[in-house]
Amino acid sequence: MKKPMITLMLLTICIVLASCSSPSSSTVVPEDIPQSSEADADADSISTKQEDYGQSVMTYQEYLAAQEDSRVTVDCYVQAKEGWHDGFCSVYAQNADGAYYLARLYCSENEYEDLVPGRLIRATGYKSHWADSLEISDASFVLLDGSWISEPADMTALIGTDELIRHQNEKVCFHGMKIETMPDGHSVWYIGWDNSGEEDQNAELYFKASANGTGCSFTVKPSLCENAEKVIEILQQLQVGDTVDLEGYLRFYNGMLPRITEIIPMNGNLTDQP
Repeated sequence: MKKPMITLMLLTICIVLASCSSPSSSTVVPEDIPQSSEADADADSISTKQEDYGQSVMTYQEYLAAQEDSRVTVDCYVQAKEGWHDGFCSVYAQNADGAYYLARLYCSENEYEDLVPGRLIRATGYKSHWADSLEISDASFVLLDGSWISEPADMTALIGTDELIRHQNEKVCFHGMKIETMPDGHSVWYIGWDNSGEEDQNAELYFKASANGTGCSFTVKPSLCENAEKVIEILQQLQVGDTVDLEGYLRFYNGMLPRITEIIPMNGNLTDQP
């Protein structure tokens, strides 16, 4: 009796082992575990969202440390904007830590109207340098809740120093600036950097002024000024040696070239002084 029983037990064990090692054609996967194709689709969706909205918001120092042409995202407050055309505009923006020039910010005309001074936005674009200008180019944005207008920082004492470029794109002012002649020896202002421009309502004007014996060039870009006609009128009445206070944005383009949005004469020899 023992031998048949042992044989039967061995046969039973073999059958069990065979059934365990054979793959089942009716395997059921729980519904709450996504299949590989579904998981891949979810990953693609997440990746797309990250591309649309950018990576984590950067501090100003992280932005400065980012590699050239890398994608950057910053929260900043609009301070001023240049005119809209062909689906984009340029914006000077700032936060408590630093300033940004959004050189090519894509927007519709309606979205452009939302970019009022003080408005908080989250901008995503590409960090770039062009002719000394630190910029965020090819950028998009979303509106956020919040409002803040920067007070202009006095840069007069920094004219001619290496420290000045650290304040690039900030809202700034210069006090007690003496109007100088342009390179031709007699003009106070040029239309265009070499006086080759044509006079119209959008013409960019250039002039020179100095403080403490150190001079530099400035520009008035009408599309950046809220009261462009008044600013241009004051500039065109200035004489060499006049003293003015200036306010605007610390643009760099092949060196320091601030964009001026306000000119305040400090002496009384203008016929139409505000």
